[in-house]
Amino acid sequence: MENAEAYLQKSRIHKELEYSTAFEMISSILIEWRKARPENEELKECAKALAKIGIIVAGYQMELDGVQKMVSQYRSEKLKYQQDAYASAKKLADYEEKYFKEKG
Repeated sequence: MENAEAYLQKSRIHKELEYSTAFEMISSILIEWRKARPENEELKECAKALAKIGIIVAGYQMELDGVQKMVSQYRSEKLKYQQDAYASAKKLADYEEKYFKEKG
């Protein structure tokens, strides 16, 4: 399971780097075009659309981070409860063995 999580984390980082690189490249080109043609309405609309894309992706990244934190917390709690249950079952088994051994 840990290997899968590590792979997914590396994959996510790789995708974020690809996105950031592509977004930066397009932004830089668009800025240069806007400087060269400041009155071009199509370039203005492209800049607005690109900004919206950036905001949407940032929102998705924040949501994903929140979900991953929740899943991690749930997994930690589950492990703790499993360990507690195992310890309780062991104590009960030890007690039963001692109690029935003394009675028998």
